Amino acid sequence: MNSQSVSIIVTCGDQQQQLRQLLPSLLSLRYGGDYEVIVVDKMHDKDLEEWLEDMEAQYSYLSHTFCPASSRGLDVQRLALTLGAKAANFEWLAILPVDVNLPSKEWLQKLAPQLSKESDIQVCLTDARRRWGWFQSYLFRRKFSLYRSIPGIILCHRSTLIQGKPIKLTKQQIIKL
Repeated sequence: MNSQSVSIIVTCGDQQQQLRQLLPSLLSLRYGGDYEVIVVDKMHDKDLEEWLEDMEAQYSYLSHTFCPASSRGLDVQRLALTLGAKAANFEWLAILPVDVNLPSKEWLQKLAPQLSKESDIQVCLTDARRRWGWFQSYLFRRKFSLYRSIPGIILCHRSTLIQGKPIKLTKQQIIKL
C-alpha cells in the first residue's frame, strides 16, 4: 500500500511534561509513508525550545515553531494550528492534543486508508470511553470548527485548515481506534 505523507502537528502550552511523554511515541511510529512532527509552542518557553532543539538534532523529521508573545490578544490555539499548517511539508495534517492517549505505534498506519481526496477531514476518537452519542450531539448542535478542542486526532487537508472554513462532520467521518 502506498501511504500518504502526513505532517503531525502538536500544540503545547504549559503542558511540557505531557509533550515530553508524547514526543518519543510520535518519533518512533511504524508507518509505511513519510511523516514529520511539528511542535508549536504557544508559550514560547526557553527550556522547551532548548529541549526541542536537542531532539531535532537527533530526528530530522522533527521541527518546532512558536507563537510570538505579541499574539496574546488573538486566539492562540487557532494561531498555533495555522503556524503548524504553514510549516507543514505535506498536504495531510494529523492534529493531536498534547495529552492524547495513542492506542499503538501503528495508529497512523491504521488511519492511512481513510485519507483520500474525497474527504476533507476525519476525526479519530482514541479513548474508548468517549461515546459517539455525546460527540454526535456536540457536532450537530453547532457547526464544527477545527479550532475547537476535540477528544482525539483530527486528520485534514492542509488547505482546509488554513482556509478555516467551518466543517460539518458525519458519522462516517468519525473513526474509533
